[in-house]
Amino acid sequence: MGPGLTEPQSRALDFVLAWFGHPFDSVTSEPQPGGEPRWGAWPLSGPLLITALVHWKQHEPEAFDVRLGRLGLEATPAQPDEAASLRLLGSRNAEGHDALALIAEDPRLLAALARAGRERGAQRAQLETLVTHVLRPMLASCAQAETAVDAPGGLFASARALALLFHSELRFGRRGVTRLVTLARERPEPPVAGEHAGERLAEDLRATGRSREASEVWRILTSPELADPS
Repeated sequence: MGPGLTEPQSRALDFVLAWFGHPFDSVTSEPQPGGEPRWGAWPLSGPLLITALVHWKQHEPEAFDVRLGRLGLEATPAQPDEAASLRLLGSRNAEGHDALALIAEDPRLLAALARAGRERGAQRAQLETLVTHVLRPMLASCAQAETAVDAPGGLFASARALALLFHSELRFGRRGVTRLVTLARERPEPPVAGEHAGERLAEDLRATGRSREASEVWRILTSPELADPS
């Protein structure tokens, strides 16, 4: 990976995706009518899914057209006064959320989206969308809240602590990140404040019946793969 990640960030993201992420060609759809597909390793949905498809189309237009364009999908980059867009052309002409909802209802389009996830360029687009639009804003938000991230003496300075942060974003969204940061501030002893917060988070999850997520947090806390380089 090379979209501007530091070494600890790269190690943390690699670990979280390998152990808790989905395959790049994973596709699920919301069960209710009008639901949208979720695609890829994180996975991505809604505007983030559109952004990833647009990114892929920009960098590998021929591969995009072979996988998706031939089925009527058109991805358009953002303009000064317009966001990036996804259109489904043809008799079911639709755009944005409506286009995603139609994809979720069409087994042929879902299968094509899954096959698209096997393209290296599409995988790169997933990762760069994840880093640019999910992880960097989350890290910047933590920094603005006076929580040092990935810096000497910071609450989340190590690859292990960053993995806890990324896992919280993956499993629980921004509320989970806020909870982890709050726990870290209660015992702000660098360089392991984030790891102490992970222990408390695992205890809270187990106490509330979320044993699966608790075991994932303990996997991060105990894995030798995330040990600091000697």
